[in-house]
Amino acid sequence: MIPVADGIPTAVVAAEQLLEKVAELRADGYELLVEVTAFDTPDRAARFDVVYLFHRLNDHARMRLVVEAGERDAVPSITSLCPSADWYEREVYDLFGVRFSGHPDLRRILMPDDWIGYPLRRDHPLGGEVVDYGLRPSAETVAPIDFPEGTTR
Repeated sequence: MIPVADGIPTAVVAAEQLLEKVAELRADGYELLVEVTAFDTPDRAARFDVVYLFHRLNDHARMRLVVEAGERDAVPSITSLCPSADWYEREVYDLFGVRFSGHPDLRRILMPDDWIGYPLRRDHPLGGEVVDYGLRPSAETVAPIDFPEGTTR
């Protein structure tokens, strides 16, 4: 019997079994991959729960798969079975640092390439980071702004 969490059947699967379980779900009609995300629990050896949510369109049933992964573990990419997982896996990699083996283009998608760390990890420092958007205008390239009379800067 599969346990139910938040009204959704949830199965914890080993990383080695992930592709097999996803193939079984797709054969059972769970064609829509709704999301791939992660949850960080830094005090566990397998600190990440990588969470996959699938939806079956004919009866609106949902199924959740969870894969536990350590900081140095790689989770198999499911992009060969679900092409829409491409960007989801890149997002999880970028924000949590979870690697996906076999991913066709695993690189940062939201953070700058030179960003140090992973901002959604619970041990990432809060505040104090210098935010640089790459906008460094010089006095020659920026015209002064004329504010309407009576307004302040």
